[in-house]
Amino acid sequence: MDVPAFFAVYDSSMKVTDGFFSAVSPKAGSRMLDFRTEVADGIPPEERKISMVIDCNSFARREFSEKVMKNLKLPGSDIWFMTYIETVDDVFDAFNKDAELVFAPYHFIGSDEELIDINNVSDSVVPTVFVHRGEAVLRGGKRGDVLKVLEKLVRLGYYRNCILDAGNSLDAGTWEVMADDYPSTIPYVDYSFDHGLSTVVRPYRI
Repeated sequence: MDVPAFFAVYDSSMKVTDGFFSAVSPKAGSRMLDFRTEVADGIPPEERKISMVIDCNSFARREFSEKVMKNLKLPGSDIWFMTYIETVDDVFDAFNKDAELVFAPYHFIGSDEELIDINNVSDSVVPTVFVHRGEAVLRGGKRGDVLKVLEKLVRLGYYRNCILDAGNSLDAGTWEVMADDYPSTIPYVDYSFDHGLSTVVRPYRI
């Protein structure tokens, strides 16, 4: 199943933008369209049974912002919400009745202790491991082995994780190990993908 991902900005009203990922963060693009017209009314519900909404406001500020979350309305679709999460308090702020899962970039979460606390209060947070030049992005600008990061997250209790490889730099062998050893992994990619993982998130193009 393909899940469309919508880069969203709130600035007096909810907009969908031609966003993109840098090595470490989502960015809003230069084009802005009305979210309701383009997405909620423009795409049939059967084509977006699950949708990811990426909160560009929070990532731009490097702290959780309520603007996108408070306007997160997409009737007929289960919503996966990607936003800036650093502490367990951010998790309490980020959940509302419209979000089924919250996707939190792993390298922004303050510490392993925060990861443990987050998992203790909610099983609906999905750590999202960014991949840059074939390696996982870690805290403090460091890089590491993607599979070792997944192994640690599972050890901390996270059995569902997201691997975000917007630059197509992860080799097929690593994806195949993930499909065998971590079958609940959710890939986010912007290229053709056929590596045995059933649910794939892809960016929506405006």
